[in-house]
Amino acid sequence: MPSMFHLHVHTKRNIKKWWKWDDKTLCTFLHEYIHFLQDVSTVAGLYNIYVMGECLADRVNRVYNMNTNQIRVPIPLVPGVNNVQNNQNVLDAVEGTIDLNGVDKETLQIIGRATVNNQNLNLNGVIITIHDVHVPYAGGDFLLGNYHISESMAYLGEKIMYGNNPLIVQASPNYPYDVVSQLAHFYSPQLENNQPLLFCLCDYALTFSHSGSALIGFFEHYVNAGCPADWRAFVLNLISCTQVAGTNGMQTYADGLRSIKDLALESLDKKFNNGSYNDIRRWYYNVINRAVEMRLQYPLFIYDFLSGGSLKTNMQFRQLLKGLGTPVLTNDYYKTSFTTKVSGCALRKRRAQYLIAAGSITYALGDAYIPCDLIDICKAKHKYVGRKCRTAPWKHARKRFACPYGHLWYGWGLKDKELVW
Repeated sequence: MPSMFHLHVHTKRNIKKWWKWDDKTLCTFLHEYIHFLQDVSTVAGLYNIYVMGECLADRVNRVYNMNTNQIRVPIPLVPGVNNVQNNQNVLDAVEGTIDLNGVDKETLQIIGRATVNNQNLNLNGVIITIHDVHVPYAGGDFLLGNYHISESMAYLGEKIMYGNNPLIVQASPNYPYDVVSQLAHFYSPQLENNQPLLFCLCDYALTFSHSGSALIGFFEHYVNAGCPADWRAFVLNLISCTQVAGTNGMQTYADGLRSIKDLALESLDKKFNNGSYNDIRRWYYNVINRAVEMRLQYPLFIYDFLSGGSLKTNMQFRQLLKGLGTPVLTNDYYKTSFTTKVSGCALRKRRAQYLIAAGSITYALGDAYIPCDLIDICKAKHKYVGRKCRTAPWKHARKRFACPYGHLWYGWGLKDKELVW
């Protein structure tokens, strides 16, 4: 379970009354909410859900086959057994270079256009071609990928809604959020200075498995077309002409997006596959299906909501909340909130915490991260937290107020399995 269903807002204000937050906090929330929309409505986001779900299912199935109750984490994926490791390799290849050797927002200086090279991955005898997109900068080059596109898009979204006010819009000090803007400079001044167009090209690029390669193609097409003044028509024309590769040959853009959406939902179902989780399944089915259909009917829906003004008075944002809701929200007091106004999704706050718990198990088995994101919430509510949370969480499943994290361990048949860190 990706962390997209959990959004922590660094504020001590009332988590339920977001409209009373200051603009700086709202701007940060907007950045993360854009990531939420990317995750549930683009190929890049939905493929991530699918791959992470398959990796989790593979690890859990291997635990079932172990002849010991002591499970050492992290559990590595095994190449050559199935497609799980292959899918993870592809996902890693299109993510791009995340660590730029200490480069931050102040020191990154892109110095030229990108160069696209083909890399052939041999995955169990199947050759997959990945497009390496090399971006030169002062100090070397890096691979442009989905990570840079999604972060640049979210940062552009902040600036579209709140302008360039440095007191409100603040880039991360640890990573350059203006990769796309800097790169656009070397293709066209009109492109560099058109934030709405750059935002929508990033958004559209994420509907391809390798958004870095797609984005460079859009840049070149825009320049070759003479930098059309009607940027909106340019983007919509790109979308209308798109075809994507599918299992049965080329598919329309709509069919391709719906196909990866179905894979993502099937992957999520493996985590919540019995009747006791019907309300959770109903929630993510409604959210993901609605988000995908919204994109297909209104391809620029995210930009259109951003152009509606500040979140406090933005009526299009209110409509998004009714249609899609929010991820599970927590604040610096570790209180939890959750938008339950999505029609047909009566998901209570405590039940929503199962979404956080599923993500925690994903990272516990695969990366040996801190095992449970709910621990700080439990501490804030003076609930018992101890060694069992880390090594035998399933023991908390049978309490009167069952721990969501422990309940999932128990429900997935992982009881009596002790984790060794």
